[in-house]
Amino acid sequence: MIISDLCDEYTVLVSQGKAPAYGYDNVNVPYGLDIDDDGKVIAVHPLGDFSGKKPKHIITVPARFPRSSGIVANFLCDTVAYMLGYDAKGKPERAAQAFQASAELHLRILEKVEGPAASAVRAFFSQAPQWETAQRLMGDKMWESSLTMNFALQYGNGAQVTFVGDFPDIQEAWNTYYDQEDDDESALVSSLVSGKLIVPEKIHPKIKGVAGAQSAGAALISFNAPAFCSYGAEQNANAPMSKQEAYEYTTALNTLLADRDRVQRIGDDTVISWARCGNTEYAEMFNRWQKGSTEQSTGGLSEKTVKDATRALAQGKPYDYEGIHLSPDEQFHVLALSPNAARLSIRFYLTDTFGAFARNIEKHYEDIAIRRPRYDETTFLPTWRLLNQTIRPQSKTEKVSSEMAGAVMKAILNGTPYPVTLINAVECRINVEHNVSPDKAAIIKAYYLRKTTDKQFKEVLQMDINEESDYLPYVLGRLFSIYEQIQLAAIPGINTTIKDKYFTSASATPARIFPILGDLAAKHMRKTWQSEGLKIKLDKALGALTGKVGDHYPSRLSLEERGAFQLGYYFENQKRFNKVNKNNEDNEQGENK
Repeated sequence: MIISDLCDEYTVLVSQGKAPAYGYDNVNVPYGLDIDDDGKVIAVHPLGDFSGKKPKHIITVPARFPRSSGIVANFLCDTVAYMLGYDAKGKPERAAQAFQASAELHLRILEKVEGPAASAVRAFFSQAPQWETAQRLMGDKMWESSLTMNFALQYGNGAQVTFVGDFPDIQEAWNTYYDQEDDDESALVSSLVSGKLIVPEKIHPKIKGVAGAQSAGAALISFNAPAFCSYGAEQNANAPMSKQEAYEYTTALNTLLADRDRVQRIGDDTVISWARCGNTEYAEMFNRWQKGSTEQSTGGLSEKTVKDATRALAQGKPYDYEGIHLSPDEQFHVLALSPNAARLSIRFYLTDTFGAFARNIEKHYEDIAIRRPRYDETTFLPTWRLLNQTIRPQSKTEKVSSEMAGAVMKAILNGTPYPVTLINAVECRINVEHNVSPDKAAIIKAYYLRKTTDKQFKEVLQMDINEESDYLPYVLGRLFSIYEQIQLAAIPGINTTIKDKYFTSASATPARIFPILGDLAAKHMRKTWQSEGLKIKLDKALGALTGKVGDHYPSRLSLEERGAFQLGYYFENQKRFNKVNKNNEDNEQGENK
């Protein structure tokens, strides 16, 4: 269960000091409001790093309460409306209500706390809002830039100023307040996470950091209309879990999303991963698997390290290298989140051993490996580049289908057939572009390796050309390449070849197009060529392939057979660039120009 696994991850993150304890959040607080014993603002301190576009100062503060459109105050740290009663949005009544709500919250929590810091806070909220004082102390320029930022209350004597939330008596008061639950036993239900009797938390904290979702955060679990509810339960009581469980899964998710080394984009989806043990090396390796060899090294992992580690893990062996330890038995989780208005959708959630994922990913790279041109040094075809083969390369606005991207990712990680939407989209691009690029050929090969039951077709789904195969669609693709090579050799410098005019129709209806191509090739062969050796070689190849085809061309090829045609064309083209030995170099000089 996703929520249960995230709660377990929260425990690990807390033990590593990467997540706050229950009842607290890590929040960006760039400004401190220094108050005296009378609750007067005597200074405003800029905190943290102000060198970037936005100041940054992450500290641990009492947990934020979910806030949508209503007025909800937070304890000891909030925006200018709640802390200073300032109207920054043209709604002075709302700003006054926000300050009043904040005052009521603080006076209620600190009512019985006797320490000087608590007394100063009560005095601060018992008087009129002090935004004018804060503005004067900050100056107009800094004040204007702070209106969307958080302010935290500070208290101290002389130069020693402390965040109010760090005082033990105030921490105790906050913990008591945050832990309180409804005493009504009739409200108790079984938790979906632990199975224990709990009072269900109706509104869960928001999730931040998912690309495309609202910047203020979106809900992973939310029931905000009667149609979504059942048995009279309201809001998230329809998916009952305790306040602490809701806090733990959302805090874990927010912490993982904030760690950019664990996050990657696949289409519109945001994908995060983590190992049960908490070691980030697993996520770094996983991200490198997806990014491929053309990306910069991740976490110091070289391409050789990635290859060696993947091979060892796929064989069920642990991998150790320069302090990195990866175990094939470690439980690993992959979660893909998709933005959907105010909520988040789960595109997929996969959990298995790291070794199982390594086996499936190694199999994916084996399936998609193909002979490439000499200039193409791709070893691992990145998932993003694979998906980009389904859209126009020149387009700046066209996006990869999110549904297809998620389905492709699942197929890679589960070792299952790739979705039919992938091959359909690639075929559409080939029909438009009249070309089979190395990446598209790799996708065709990988897709049909997992899909086809045709034994003849499987014989040609190899890294390189299968010259012994008599599989007719494959041979026709090779023949088309020879026809094109003859045209290029006979008419040097030609800009538009038979590929641009006939490729799509030839792969769909060979009987209609190939007689035309044969006549054209015969005319081209009668021309005077610069290289007689190349002419003889192409004529020999033409004779061998036409002999395999015979006198009758198929009237129509299926989608699968068109894939074989395209692979035959691609491999025959790549064959032109095979390294030649010295004995044949003179005869094949024209071919390698």
